[in-house]
Amino acid sequence: MNIVYQKLRDNAIIPTKATEMSGGWDVYASHIEQVSPNKVIVYLGLAMQPVSKETRKAGMNFNSRSHVIKTVTNYRLRFSPRSSFTKYNWILQNSPALGDADYPGEYMLVFRAIPTGAKITHLDEDWEGDVFGGVNVRDSELELAYDKFPYKVGDRIAQMWVEEDLETNLIEGKLPNKTDRTGGFGSTNTEAEDSSLLYGVDNQQ
Repeated sequence: MNIVYQKLRDNAIIPTKATEMSGGWDVYASHIEQVSPNKVIVYLGLAMQPVSKETRKAGMNFNSRSHVIKTVTNYRLRFSPRSSFTKYNWILQNSPALGDADYPGEYMLVFRAIPTGAKITHLDEDWEGDVFGGVNVRDSELELAYDKFPYKVGDRIAQMWVEEDLETNLIEGKLPNKTDRTGGFGSTNTEAEDSSLLYGVDNQQ
């Protein structure tokens, strides 16, 4: 399995592995767009697609745009945060992110900040209703505070790996495996309470 890449930005950095046995490839920020105080889009500057090794052995020139590279349809790219990202009050949205084998565009990752505080920018002193931190805030204005985005252009911002997409068909029919399982949303940890009442499952059917 190979991943064919095309640079879409001059400063794009090719994904790397930190060690020989690393499970993922580090991907790098090529461009960072601060959409709002709590939303950042990081562009990798790369288009990437998985292809079979057999295609390469057949003499396909990956660096030539005159050739059409056939993608392998049963593989996909996945992206997740780096382990060190847990130090920050930011999250990678849609994580782990999914990259389809037939996606031809630039890869990008969207990050969202977790509020670390708030300040009142306008206070309605006459309001006698809801109280937030000892202050009446209805009809007042709050401004949430966020930490600065921790990455800059050229930094490793996530990790990527290839995952097999098993050929799957949806078939309508009666479920083949009968079990005693009745609920969800933590019902396996419920002993004294009726999970049918907790989770809306009709156990009588």
